[in-house]
Amino acid sequence: MILRMAPATGSGSDMNDTKTPASATSSQARRTSAGRSSTRLSTYRQPVRPGAAAGLIQSLQGELESGRVEIPGFPDVAMRLNRALRAEDTEIREIVALINSEPGLVSRLLQIANSVAFNRSGKPVGDLKAAVSRLGFKNVWSAASSYSIRQLQQLDWLKPLRPWLAEVWLSSNHVAAICIVVARQFGQLADEAMVTGLLHRVGELYLLTHAHKRGVDVQRDQDWETVLRQWQPTIGEQIVSQWGLPIHISAAVGRQDAVANDDLSDLPPFAAMLSAAKLYNQVRDLQAGEEAAEAKELLAAVELWGQPFLKLVADGHEQIEAIRREIS
Repeated sequence: MILRMAPATGSGSDMNDTKTPASATSSQARRTSAGRSSTRLSTYRQPVRPGAAAGLIQSLQGELESGRVEIPGFPDVAMRLNRALRAEDTEIREIVALINSEPGLVSRLLQIANSVAFNRSGKPVGDLKAAVSRLGFKNVWSAASSYSIRQLQQLDWLKPLRPWLAEVWLSSNHVAAICIVVARQFGQLADEAMVTGLLHRVGELYLLTHAHKRGVDVQRDQDWETVLRQWQPTIGEQIVSQWGLPIHISAAVGRQDAVANDDLSDLPPFAAMLSAAKLYNQVRDLQAGEEAAEAKELLAAVELWGQPFLKLVADGHEQIEAIRREIS
């Protein structure tokens, strides 16, 4: 089950590869693409069992198939910033003006720009333009997305969901920190690793907010966890693609549970890194038990750029914790 990746070239181009050699165990050989949790958009019309949570997908089919997926309550500043960053002729002063309309986002960007992840020189920046220049447009969008996820917790109509929203936000930051450090150890694209980690559960935000609008009790509905597990990666992949992020990022979001599902066949590098980081974060506080043992076995078999994933995480532990604290 060992996943082997080509050594980094330092340019970051290897991270975009879609064909990565992987040996398959007998359990993998029995798996097919139809068995993956990352169900493709062509399956939206498959029948689902009756019930409030299960019926949620049916009620959302029109929006999902239209390609215009929106998260209720997601701050408008994030989407305006996304459109500006995607435009080829956007100047930094325009980005600064947009960000200045949201004081909380200004503080967030200054915090990240001065964090250990981005301030290796030790010289702090005190103005927004300098922060944007240091971070670059991709990291600005990552920070804006993370800020927007946090802002959902402040909406009164989503108050019952605050524990779930807080958990999504915190775990996304943790996974992003792991991805950043692992990518950097091989000179890979840390900015894209960051956004992949921060946005990997955006499909869950979509389902949570729409479920709440439709009266689904996510705490008591017996079908909720199944619906979430089956659909959030695919919906997240569609949202990330709709937001204009590179295909290797959206593909990684779509296959974020590949390592947990022992499904490493043809797994691209970004997806391998994200899915391993996600599983590691889910079980990192477990010391014993069947779940911890199974996760450890799965993670022990993953190699990135010729190095065991668990060794990469162990070697970068202090950096991971520092980045996690600073971006959370």
